Formats: sequence, C-alpha cells, structure tokens
Amino acid sequence: SHHWTDATHITFGVATLGLRYRQFKLEGSNFTGREPDEHRYDFDRVRADSWAGRLSWNPTGTLALQVSRAFIKSPEDLHPADNVTRTTASVLHSRSWGERQFISSALVWGLNEGHGPRPAHAVLAEANLTLGRPTFYGRYEFVQKDNEELRIEDRSGPEIDPARVYNIHALTLGASLRLTSATTRAPELHLGGQLTGYLPDQRLEYLYGRVPLSASMYVRVNAPWMAPMRR
Repeated sequence: SHHWTDATHITFGVATLGLRYRQFKLEGSNFTGREPDEHRYDFDRVRADSWAGRLSWNPTGTLALQVSRAFIKSPEDLHPADNVTRTTASVLHSRSWGERQFISSALVWGLNEGHGPRPAHAVLAEANLTLGRPTFYGRYEFVQKDNEELRIEDRSGPEIDPARVYNIHALTLGASLRLTSATTRAPELHLGGQLTGYLPDQRLEYLYGRVPLSASMYVRVNAPWMAPMRR
C-alpha cells in the first residue's frame, strides 16, 4: 500500500520549503513526477512538474499527526497521459517505559485519483512491541486494486470489467529475537519469522483461493543502538 501513501519515493529533483511553529510544521515541495527510466546508472532530466504539501502536528511528545496532498504529473512511463492526485493522513504513536521497552503504532490512509478507472483507497494499521530482546508485531493492510494492478486481463475466469476495483485485505503477525548483547556497540543481529493471511475479493478466489497464506523467516542486521540524549 505504500504506492497509495507517499508523494513519490523515486525521483530526480526535489525542492522543499517548510515553516515550523511550536508543534506545527507546514511543508511544500516541487519535484519531478516521472519515475526514473530503466537506466539507473545515469541522471534523468529534472522536470519540476509536480507538487506536494504536508501539514504536521505533534500535540504531545509521543504523538504525531499529518495530512498531505500531492499532484504527480505523468508518473508512469507506460501511461504518460495519466496524472495522479494523492491524499494521505496518518497518526503515529510511540511510548517507552524502560531500557529497550517500547511500543510504536501507526494508522495510515491513502487515496489515489487519476491512475485507475476510479479512486482507490488504502489503509495500514500496525503495532510493534519491544520487550528487551523479543519483539512482537502485527500489521493489517487494506488496498483497492484494479485489473491492471493485479495483471489479470489475460486470465480465464469471470468476465472482467475494466472499471472494477477489487478489495484486498492482509493480516501479518510476527516476532523477532535480538541475539546480540544490549551492551555491545557492534551492529545488532535479529532472528525472526512472520505469517501473513490474505482475504481477497470474492471475485478473485478462482485465482488465489479463499484465504491464501504466506510465511517467512529472516535474519536482520541493525545499526548499533542509539541511546536517548540526556539533558
């Protein structure tokens, strides 16, 4: 769902101007809407044809809220005539109560208009609980995708409506364990695993099944822990 909730994450040329007053921050950006071409070893032409604005508010030391809106001109090379208007809002919360004991959570909403046949929404809700060495986390995602996003134009099955938008849900539960000592200044090593269950639109069950599942295990290397500054 990150393509519904960022103004653009790959671009050549960004100019940003911001103003901060107490707990409020207002920012405006001008940037190149088109994503880079497949030749990633050179620099693309700076077009400065798109814009984004964001208002942030931090009412407390543990809470951050923001709303944003962006106009992205011709982001996809395959659809040069399509412009995207993207609107987002988010609530972030983080609180700690001891040495390496904290909880962080996020609620993020995004809306794309202009790329598909109709506006498409996405919602992300996640939480992360760290209790020293172990960490437990969960993530729920809802996203709306059209036929092109799912690449089902040439699949056999029910009659395809080019203006149809499909609702897709995903729930991930996982945990990880820090294997290195808390006193070392070396990079940290974590071992973890997660399970994701999907609930696709009923009209997609002939392709994916009723509740597809996926599981993974991973090893993660983090930078050394940065202790909070003391005043």
